[in-house]
Amino acid sequence: MASEIERKFVAETFPVEAAGAPAVAIEQGYLAVDEEFEVRLRRAGGERLLTVKGGHGESREEVEVRLYAEQFEALWPLTEGRRLRKTRYRLGLGGGLVAEVDRYEGGLAGLVVVEVEFPSAEASRSFKPPPWLGREVTGDAAYANQTLAMNGTGLDGEGERGETERPMYHHGSATYKLETDESAPTGLQRIAAGRARKARKKLGEVEQDGAVAIHGARKDLKKLRSVLRLIRRQLGEKAYRAQNRRFRDAGRLLSDTRDAEVKVETLADLEERFGAEFPTAAAEPWRRDLERERYAAAADAGGDVAERVEEATAMIEAGRDELAAWDLGKDSWKLVEPGLLTAYADGCEALAEVRDQPSDEGVHEWRKRAKDLWYQLRILKELWPEVLGETADQAHDLADRLGDHHDLAVLAADLETRDTVEPEAIRMLIERRQQELLAGAVAIGERLYAEKPKAFGKRIKAYWKVARA
Repeated sequence: MASEIERKFVAETFPVEAAGAPAVAIEQGYLAVDEEFEVRLRRAGGERLLTVKGGHGESREEVEVRLYAEQFEALWPLTEGRRLRKTRYRLGLGGGLVAEVDRYEGGLAGLVVVEVEFPSAEASRSFKPPPWLGREVTGDAAYANQTLAMNGTGLDGEGERGETERPMYHHGSATYKLETDESAPTGLQRIAAGRARKARKKLGEVEQDGAVAIHGARKDLKKLRSVLRLIRRQLGEKAYRAQNRRFRDAGRLLSDTRDAEVKVETLADLEERFGAEFPTAAAEPWRRDLERERYAAAADAGGDVAERVEEATAMIEAGRDELAAWDLGKDSWKLVEPGLLTAYADGCEALAEVRDQPSDEGVHEWRKRAKDLWYQLRILKELWPEVLGETADQAHDLADRLGDHHDLAVLAADLETRDTVEPEAIRMLIERRQQELLAGAVAIGERLYAEKPKAFGKRIKAYWKVARA
């Protein structure tokens, strides 16, 4: 095996230095992973490789074998559930060093990881990273590609359908959790302000990659609104409604661009799942239409999209002033209890309705309530990380399944407007996949919402008292 010496960094944003650098699209899937070795497939441009890596940290052993297309395609289905997509940019750093800037896509959209390979350990030690490389994560398993491919969520369960930020910051940062050594009013205000700041920052990157920037901003706005719902009673109904409306409307201004992207991705996922059962030839005109709409939305960064981004940015800026004026009172369980119990009770009710009479609208409503619970449990996770982390993961899994169900409903509605050769065959596959997703979601929901809301509240209150004594 050849030895490679690398250092890895997480960039805060996609570096402008890499914008014009040579780039290649990469698909990567893992055949096997254990504590010492990983076996992966990679498709990069026209190249197909099988790679075995061993070891951890800065220095690792690696062997690569080139594959014929037929060999690669025969093995690729074995990586299902352990895949990722990214675009790699190669940027010279001087002194013969090259930075490989990986911008991730799909559920990991927004994550930018930079790797620098060195000819020797001495060269690695003497390297002084330029500031744009960001925080070093060499040896951190959370940022290993195999972890990202298998978890798909990025790191700490952050994110909607996968997020990219690991909370390794100190107070004053945007980490999405309430630290045990900060007061609840201070922490919740910090968390909300951090989401607004991140959403604003991502909208400033629309010209670099509109779809990724808008997707990230919308996720941050949803997280911010979950904080608002958590402290709704303390804010007062009038203030809550005004602030929730502001951030909701900002997110809606950005929805069209993301919707175009989701339809393309959902159709591709449907085809991949059903393989030969999917009428590929019949769906091709529809796929081309969706692709054109996606590219048109992305290319409109200087037109209508730019105007809506500018309007959303102004709304977020105005909302940040309101967040700074919060007066949340004393550091008390009563600050978060009503909002958390409401999220849990609403989820119980939504589960019962879906189980009784499933509908696309009911599933979508349940998804929103599951997301509220997921976000709020992440905020409170430090009360007992092992227990609440597991519960938050269940809520995350539930929200993901319900989100996929909703994306299929959106795709089905779009199908009704198209002149497709075999719409019925595609419609049946959509319904079949929705039924699979809903069955899995109900099974998770019955475990997640097994307690009565009052019993759930008493349990979390006990954690609060012990952790924050």
